[in-house]
Amino acid sequence: MENNLDKRNFLNWYCWYATQEEIEKAKQNNSGTINRLMNEYSYEIEKIKTVKRFHSSLKLPKGILPEVIPLGYNSNFAI
Repeated sequence: MENNLDKRNFLNWYCWYATQEEIEKAKQNNSGTINRLMNEYSYEIEKIKTVKRFHSSLKLPKGILPEVIPLGYNSNFAI
């Protein structure tokens, strides 16, 4: 459970919140750890980058996200 939380924290920081400057600073201070995490989660990092590129290429007004229907969603049942 804790390992999953660490994974999510790193991916959120690296892919969504950290600036390039912050990433470079982290690599200088903790190069072994950052490189290990980047290698360990490289598949997830690439998936997130692909989603970000796709989302930024959409021609929607700023602040509007497309509706995504979850897999297995059945509209016959109200929540």
